[in-house]
Amino acid sequence: MLLPHTENRKQKTENIPLRICVPVVEANIHRARNLYLRAARRGFWTELRLDYLAQPDLKRLLRTRPGKVIATNRLESEGGQWQGSEADRRRILEEALALGADCLDVELAADAGWRRELWSRRGSARMILSWHDFSGTPDSSRLEEVLQEMLAADADILKIVTQAREPADNLRVLSLIPQARAAGREIIAFCMGPPGKWSRVVAPSLGSFLTFAPFSKKGASAPGQLTVNEIRRLWKMLK
Repeated sequence: MLLPHTENRKQKTENIPLRICVPVVEANIHRARNLYLRAARRGFWTELRLDYLAQPDLKRLLRTRPGKVIATNRLESEGGQWQGSEADRRRILEEALALGADCLDVELAADAGWRRELWSRRGSARMILSWHDFSGTPDSSRLEEVLQEMLAADADILKIVTQAREPADNLRVLSLIPQARAAGREIIAFCMGPPGKWSRVVAPSLGSFLTFAPFSKKGASAPGQLTVNEIRRLWKMLK
């Protein structure tokens, strides 16, 4: 028989949603569209990585939206594939917003004036403000600085992701989740790389808005991503 406080903890864990977002890193519009539809049919979110597309025909890609879509156009310096001009990168994101993307991912490093303009005309879309460190995981004081800067900015969801070099790195990043939520903000936070794999599973149980998982390893958009099936299996074990 469970003690009352143990039963309450179990109920809270069972009520935590596991939002899986499938990254789409296809160069071909047809394949990208098919992968999005596959994710939507299974009730998953989709991150459309527009920086991977050879020809970003967004009207074709987003002509219907049966599932939740995050539009991302990531710079090379932020771990993406975009090699065009900054003006064109912004224009494509603006087009995705106009075509009804549910969320727009914009980097903290992007021009603050442009970010504020997007925020003012976002309508029902949600803005994700993201910050990545592919070189490692900063110390706690630096992570706190980043979090405070992001809390002061206009955004619906914050995203802080770093490269884990050792297991303890995960703890510093995961600790940002309760802080952001205590401030009334949604957050996505975990670590990349092999030592960061377990943080991708644990993060949702702490309140991270979602976690990213491809259908197969070749569909990964960042190092250390577990597949959809792996995430779901480990989530069951964790619960």
